[in-house]
Amino acid sequence: MFDLPHFSSQLIAQAKNANCRHLVVLAGDLVWGAESANVFISGYPTYLWAGENAPENADSLSIKKAKKLLGQETHCLVFNAHNGFDADAFGALSGTVIGGGLLLLLVPSCWFDDTPTQLPFIQRLVRLLSQPDVLLIQQSDTFHPDLPSSYFAKNDYQDLRFGCLTQEQTLAVEAIKKVVTGHRKRPLVLTADRGRGKSSALGIAAASLMTERRIRIGVTSPSFANVNTLFTRAADALGIEYNQEKNLSFESSDMVFFAPDTLLTTQPDIDFLIVDEAAAIPAPLLSQMLTHYNRVAFASTIHGYEGTGRGFAIKFRQQLDLQTPQWRQLSITQPIRWAINDPLESWVFSALLLDTDVMPRHRLSTKASSEITYRTVPTEELIADEALLSSLFGLLINAHYQTSPNDISQLLDDANIQLLVAELKNDEDDSEQAASIVGCCLVSLEGGFDIDLAQQVMLGKRRVKGHLLAQSVAAHIGIPQGATQYCARILRIAVHPFLQQQGIGSSLLGFAQKWATQQQLDYIGTSFAAAPELVSFWRKAGFLPIRLGVTKDASSGTHSLLAVQPISDAAQSWQQCAVSLFAANFLSQRVEQFNNLESELFISLFQYSFTQIDIKKYMPLPQSFRDLQLSCYCRGGLGYDLAIASIESWLTEWVASDDFIHDPTAALAVVKVLQKQSWNTVVAQFSLPSRKHAEHALRSYITQHYQSSL
Repeated sequence: MFDLPHFSSQLIAQAKNANCRHLVVLAGDLVWGAESANVFISGYPTYLWAGENAPENADSLSIKKAKKLLGQETHCLVFNAHNGFDADAFGALSGTVIGGGLLLLLVPSCWFDDTPTQLPFIQRLVRLLSQPDVLLIQQSDTFHPDLPSSYFAKNDYQDLRFGCLTQEQTLAVEAIKKVVTGHRKRPLVLTADRGRGKSSALGIAAASLMTERRIRIGVTSPSFANVNTLFTRAADALGIEYNQEKNLSFESSDMVFFAPDTLLTTQPDIDFLIVDEAAAIPAPLLSQMLTHYNRVAFASTIHGYEGTGRGFAIKFRQQLDLQTPQWRQLSITQPIRWAINDPLESWVFSALLLDTDVMPRHRLSTKASSEITYRTVPTEELIADEALLSSLFGLLINAHYQTSPNDISQLLDDANIQLLVAELKNDEDDSEQAASIVGCCLVSLEGGFDIDLAQQVMLGKRRVKGHLLAQSVAAHIGIPQGATQYCARILRIAVHPFLQQQGIGSSLLGFAQKWATQQQLDYIGTSFAAAPELVSFWRKAGFLPIRLGVTKDASSGTHSLLAVQPISDAAQSWQQCAVSLFAANFLSQRVEQFNNLESELFISLFQYSFTQIDIKKYMPLPQSFRDLQLSCYCRGGLGYDLAIASIESWLTEWVASDDFIHDPTAALAVVKVLQKQSWNTVVAQFSLPSRKHAEHALRSYITQHYQSSL
């Protein structure tokens, strides 16, 4: 057996000298792994144990709580993977290890058997753990691995303005301060990989502002732990003591932390809002922050633990362009907490596909989109072709900012997941690949319950893991056939950003429907964050809404809409019933459950409902009575409260008609009359001086369009 203490001391000395981090894999039984880990741990002042079976008195946490440690630091991390490898947690915790530290990965020896029986994701992981930059130590070894080459060098830090360590960090501090000192409504989006000093820059800038002026700064993030570095760095710069409180005070200025929901509910009076780890906050909440506060800095990790800052910037950019077109983006690339080309960071990025991206525009084929072909891709092909897997994940990251490393294991290991792709044949001079993936669709096979289980699911007495579409039809709509029949749920659909709006997504769905027919499935469906453009896209593809979630989804911040398309006659029989139930329910829920629904989405679903329900039966008020009151109302007589039934009857027909056009005043009418919001809410939402102005706007709108409809 080799001398582990000697090897450990050499490795730690080299890592500290180069300010770099290494991944050490300890493959064997758990007792041996823990004992071996202790040898390395003894060389550091602090360490963290992630996972089960932590030693007594160890600083430890469960894998599920890994995301709460963003922004925190440790010298050495022990990651126990004997009970499974959580890619999201591993990615998150790897960033807590500072330069000169080690990440000790404890795995069972069976991972490296000559005849592995592991799931595909672990097979891929083992292949990557066998790379030269990984220090693999197996319990059966009689020799130690070679020490890594000593080609790493410490970063040449400078003592710059504000106490920053790199020029990029200095520029970031200046840009953050400019949000406050410059013009209103010019927010900053600051992105950086882990260890680049992003949170420190936020803290330094906050402290500088607090010393220069009387200011109240609000800070929000998914968790207070995310901003611990920010508050600590600000306190250091201010020269004051900090004891993990959620506020800092300095002379006449202060900085206070608010949870995102509390911030939007209470809307505290603050001069400057800092939103850290913004990619983990639902986009609708970010949009509300942008609306309410004039000076905002959004910061996010590019290769994050739950989705990516790059995907976040792509999606949120659209909203920024609409609300604050003069927003600014800045990135920090040079690491501070560890050396450039850090071996641990490089391995994590590669293994978790965090550095993937879509194919650049210049490499895309010049061939027409009509030459795109569609096919299914088996798991074996993804395992064997790392470039294919990487390009696929690049598409998903760009299309869905919540795409995370755990999606890799789901894609490779779940036998019910099917991958459908759109491929564009490359130009002949591109010899790297015959074709490029320009679109993908992930589907999950579900259903096939026996009737007894389906009945139990419908009554809420049973819940089966997975099968979200099949169980939702049974449990949320009351149709057990949705669970007994076989279906496919579309999990993700993505198209290359430079090839969107060319019908590729619709064609990909068409291929998915043909594939489902060949598989003899009964129906195909999806659940997505409800937005007007997405409702329109799915309806055009033949997917009709059958359920709108009453509460907002925690991850997206929006209501989820369930939509299905029948394939078999058996599914057709209940789908029409489900569609009619949706329409009737939505019209009944519009005042209580959905009165706060965004007006454009509300109008879209309101109009759809009247394609399924006879509007005349829904509004039984005789037209002669209605016209009598509306004529008086439009000429200045009657008040809103006295003519409400007639106004609602006419507006319902008007919104459902082909002549209706959505504009701000139309939205005001919908919010007040159909969603029954209070006058105070209407005044605030549409930035009007008073109720009198709101009533005047409503009367003017109805007068104009009622008279034109006669």
